[in-house]
Amino acid sequence: MASRNKAIDVEINDLGGNLSEVKINKVRLGTIDEAQKNIKVNFENKTAVTAKSFDEAVELLISEYNLHH
Repeated sequence: MASRNKAIDVEINDLGGNLSEVKINKVRLGTIDEAQKNIKVNFENKTAVTAKSFDEAVELLISEYNLHH
């Protein structure tokens, strides 16, 4: 029997200054900094990576969340 997909609430908040915050079900995943050419993704565990687009940055944060939950 296949398991059902759960609905999740993904929230993206503009913090100003090219900085956005991503949350799932009110749990903060990290921030996305679009100030430079390469977008910087800051995870809550204090690690950081770069992404080529905003969408890729959001996907990285969500995949990291899914890995641990």
